[in-house]
Amino acid sequence: MKTWLKELERELKMRFYLSEVQDILSYYEEMIQERLDQGEYIDDILSDYDAKEIAKSMTTDVVMKRANDTYKSMAKSSKQLLEFLLSTPLLIPLGFAYVIVLIVLVSLIISLFATIFGSVIGMIVIFISMVSSGLGQNEIIGFLGVGLIGVSLATFILIAMSQVTLAISKKLIYMFSRLAKHRGDRK
Repeated sequence: MKTWLKELERELKMRFYLSEVQDILSYYEEMIQERLDQGEYIDDILSDYDAKEIAKSMTTDVVMKRANDTYKSMAKSSKQLLEFLLSTPLLIPLGFAYVIVLIVLVSLIISLFATIFGSVIGMIVIFISMVSSGLGQNEIIGFLGVGLIGVSLATFILIAMSQVTLAISKKLIYMFSRLAKHRGDRK
């Protein structure tokens, strides 16, 4: 049993965080012990379980339970979910839908960054142009004020959109994990 648990632990460590691995290991250790207590033979019990299949099948459950409150954990969960969806033939269409949604979200953030960057560059170019054209100090300061207000608003919008994107991504991970789990159960 110890050898099998080590094999399961190795498979789980490739996919999940240490705390998640410990939870899954304790669950299977308990389940095997219960079956042993009921009089089953260890070889019969272990022949029912494949460590690789367990690690793969636990992906949706583990990803759904994660907090996914940082971009790092969200990226790991998204990657794991995407690998699971694209490696299961019945779930490939769901995987493609998930990829499309992720591309839209990333494109939105990139376009917001590009807008802010373009605004700052445009403001610098116009400022240089205004200084070289001989405009008065009041006009230049007024333009800088309006430009800074615009960039500040764009930055606040970017921050708000990144928070919204984080929340949407969290919901999408849960929703697609749940869909994958239900479709996987119907096989």
